[in-house]
Amino acid sequence: MSNDTVKQEQINQAIWSACDTFRGTVDPSIYKDYVLTMLFVKYLSDVWADHYAQYQKEYGDAPS
Repeated sequence: MSNDTVKQEQINQAIWSACDTFRGTVDPSIYKDYVLTMLFVKYLSDVWADHYAQYQKEYGDAPS
């Protein structure tokens, strides 16, 4: 492993800081729209990564 790995604490701090930027500038009723959108994008990213890993295992890295 390299020294450039990101630790969970760093990720949590970055997300918390990002949320802090919205507090006070975004109405709370609209804030949920941003959070739900980010959660949906994260879900899509995870699903894509799982499918990609499965396809790599089945077919390898070479394009067809």
